Amino acid sequence: MKFSYYLYDDVIVVSVKGDIIGSSIEDDILILIKTYISFNIVKCIIDVSEVRHMNSSGLSYIIRCYNFLKAAGGDLVILKPPHHIQKLLAITKLMKICSITYSKQEGVGILNNK
Repeated sequence: MKFSYYLYDDVIVVSVKGDIIGSSIEDDILILIKTYISFNIVKCIIDVSEVRHMNSSGLSYIIRCYNFLKAAGGDLVILKPPHHIQKLLAITKLMKICSITYSKQEGVGILNNK
């Protein structure tokens, strides 16, 4: 798994590529989110458009990101999930707690209206 990130307005945008199956890189993303939270940047978009596979560890990673952001008064939006990831999010009911969107601008709008 690889990731990159940037700040867009007051939103952290994290792009993930590869497999989200439990790795130390996921911990690096959590550290990144905690660091931004310490600067009161509590809105995050995770772009999963290039994720090939996600297992229960990957789901746990998304839930932990969501919990850190919610505890700080923020929120998380999942961007461009491929069909197989979308099915996994639906089965596990994560779609009920995290907004799903297919454009960054729409995701920013969702976060700014919460």
